[in-house]
Amino acid sequence: MYREILDMVQVVELLERLQRSGEVPPPQKLQALQRVLQSKFCCAIREVYEQLYDTLDISGSPEIQAHATAKATVVAFAASEGHAHPRVVELTKTDEGLGFNIMGGKEQNSPIYISRIIPGSVADHHGGLKRGDQLLSVNGVVGIE
Repeated sequence: MYREILDMVQVVELLERLQRSGEVPPPQKLQALQRVLQSKFCCAIREVYEQLYDTLDISGSPEIQAHATAKATVVAFAASEGHAHPRVVELTKTDEGLGFNIMGGKEQNSPIYISRIIPGSVADHHGGLKRGDQLLSVNGVVGIE
């Protein structure tokens, strides 16, 4: 976690050094990148990432931990955009399936989340699910993992 903070600080310092040296044109692109990295939004993303990194129980290499935390951060932001309460969504499965992908579960020691709604699918046409939703039960089975 603290490595990511240090990396962000190092990136900002490197951008400042490059701007002073004039080695990398055009400076307006570097300034734009620097503004993004120092923005409140980027800081909010970093804070959510750090919180998730500290709380998720993910086994594996640091790269796997960072990758899983990054995905969980995306899910957290996606979930914050819409429905925050449990609801029942009924979909009728077709030969192509329900039309969404999931991530998480027992192997990752995390809840199951919708990671993608496939365009044109049953889930897409229904409109009741969105990326970031947590699955609480399926076909009456509660606490699925």
